[in-house]
This record gives sequence, structure tokens and C-alpha cells, in this order.
Amino acid sequence: MMPTPILQKGVAVWVVLLLLSGAGGWMLYKLSNTYPAKQLTMHKTITSLALAKQALLAYAQQPLGLTQCESNCPRPGDLPCPDRNNDGIAETSCSNTARLGRLPWKTLGIGDVRDGSGERLWYAVSERYKNNPRILPLNLDTPGTWSLLLTEGLHWDATQGNGVVAVLIAPMHPLVRKDGWVQQRQESSSEIAKHYLDIHALDNASPVENTVNGFVMTASSPHFNDVVWPITAGSMHQQMQKHVLSELKRSLRCTLSPCPTYPSPAAAEDDRCLGFQSVTAGQCLPTSVNIGRLPVDADAHWPGTTQHMLDGDAKHHWFQQNSWREQVFYQSASTQTTIIVAGERLPGQSRESTTDKGNLNAYLEASTLQALQAQNASALTLPSNDIFERVMKQ
Repeated sequence: MMPTPILQKGVAVWVVLLLLSGAGGWMLYKLSNTYPAKQLTMHKTITSLALAKQALLAYAQQPLGLTQCESNCPRPGDLPCPDRNNDGIAETSCSNTARLGRLPWKTLGIGDVRDGSGERLWYAVSERYKNNPRILPLNLDTPGTWSLLLTEGLHWDATQGNGVVAVLIAPMHPLVRKDGWVQQRQESSSEIAKHYLDIHALDNASPVENTVNGFVMTASSPHFNDVVWPITAGSMHQQMQKHVLSELKRSLRCTLSPCPTYPSPAAAEDDRCLGFQSVTAGQCLPTSVNIGRLPVDADAHWPGTTQHMLDGDAKHHWFQQNSWREQVFYQSASTQTTIIVAGERLPGQSRESTTDKGNLNAYLEASTLQALQAQNASALTLPSNDIFERVMKQ
């Protein structure tokens, strides 16, 4: 029997949603079939997972404000702790084994999101991306710490620096797990993961972070019906990159008349600009280079900014606390400055040693340098993932 046009349209909608959502689409599409009831169930599940993912990415871009912060400061890439008691609110802290629970839908402000079977979504957050207690630094070189096995060969491996930063799971209807556990969903069992999450090669109810034994995605079967959706480091890093550029534009914009002169960049090879400890006066100073890192100028608190990124004191802002000075580059002129936020490392780029980090080519690709009229013969010719914008004096 051929699918009806309505069913074909429904499948097409799923494919569009999945392509927009990124990783995991092939598996979710495979779960669908031409039975209308199952299509409607999966459509609702996919829509809920997509909404949850976008809400988490939006949470990671919350405005950082101008207030100085000395410890455990909000930063780009922060994700909430899971909800561990099914009240919709993120727990205030999630250390040790507390990073798997339900999606904190009230904290995210998205309503009581449920899958197609009526169950609330589950959620695991990486220890490096959780918002309390924070582990420093968090930037574009920070990998996710959850592994995810796909039974058809694709996977994300946290032990190889390729983990995901969060995992969303739609538990679907209760079943008998492969280990014989009969799932019972009552108020008394609402906090027991085995009553909601299934097992297939790996146990989604008891994942182990920073190992290969994380989560598993596979096709639905009588003993497994979890629909698993990762938030990859790549998708998170793109949002963090834009967030940092926006914050830097605000920080470096001057509204005085006349405005002070923008300082020259610090040399990329100046290792005193690196790290997430404070950079003191006399370190990471402006030089005559064309493109370099943001220099330190402790007196550069221009009107409207109390967290100026040219200040190197780690007690003052998230920028220094999370080593963003390593990944942000700068080109100055008399009337404007260009801010460049390097993308995550590409194949052929190494950022391990101090020597590596002193190389512009470890961060910026050839097309970026060419656009800034600073060509480098040894820069990578791969498609660039850097972003930059010019900030004019007002």
C-alpha cells in the first residue's frame, strides 16, 4: 500500500526539522513509518526535542550584563543543571552523578514539554558546561564529556575529545527493558531513571561521563524506544562564538567625543596573554603588529562599560576567567577596530602547547587573513569558521 499524500507530507516535515536540528536526524527518521498514529507520536516527539534543544542553546547565550563578578561567573556556553525532582526547575548544583535528570522546562521558560507518549523529556549536561559549580575554562576548545554510541557506526567519543555537551532523551511509553526490568511510571518511581530510560548495548539510565559508556541511539524495538538527541560541541560553539563577538562589540564601543585611541594589538606569540589567570600591568602589551590578541589596558573602562575586556583582571569578568583572550584577535585603526573570534580548531590546527598558541595559523584560516589584508602563506586553506566585525568610533 502506497503512503497517502498527507503521510508523505508529514514525513517531509520531519526530514526538514531533522536537517535543521543537525545530528541524529537519520535515526529519528528511521523510527517513523507510514502508520498515522505512530507518525503523529513521532512528530510530536521530534518537535519537542527540537524546541528543547533551541531553548538550551538560547539559555547558553543569556546576556552577561556589566556587573563585575569574582567567582563562578555566568559565561557563554553555560547550561542549566537537570531537574532531579520532577518540578520543572533546574537544581542549583549538579556535581558528581547529578547531571542526568529531566529537562528543567520551567527554568528554560518553554512550558511543560513532553514527547509523543506524554512523558517529560530527560536531559544530561556535560560537567564542563554546567552552570554550577563551573569548571574553568569554558571556550571553543572545551570538548563535551558525554559519549554517544550509534549502533550503525557513527558516534561521539568523549575519550577522544569528541564528546557532546548535552543529551536529550524522549523516554516514550513504558516497556520491559532488555535486562528484564519492568518500567512502572508512578509518582513513587518518578525519579528512578530505569523506569524511563532503556538499555541496548549501553544503559541510558546509568551513563558514565568521560568514558565510552555514555548513551546509545538505536532503532526502536520491543525492549528499546528511547529517542535520543545530542547537542554537539560544534552546535554549541557556534552560538558561543556569536555571543562573545556581541559582548566584545559592546565592550569596545566608545560613545565619548572625542574617543580615546584604540590600542595596538598584543603579539600573538606573547605567552603572557594566554591562560585564565589574571594578566597584570606590564604584561600582554600593545605592539606594532597588524593582527594580534586583545592587549591589556587596566585603565580602559570607557563610559557604559564596567567589564572592559582590555582589563586583564580575572576577578572582573568571564572573558579572562575562561581564556577567551587566546581565541579572540584584534586589528586596530585610528577610527575603528576589527574583532575576530576564531572558530573551533580544524583538522591541521594544534592548540596544545604555548608555542602552538602563539601561531595565528592555529586559529585563523587563510580566507580570514586575506579578508583582513594580512595574508599568511602557511595558513590553512580550509573553509573558515572564524567570524569578525568592525567596530567604529561613535
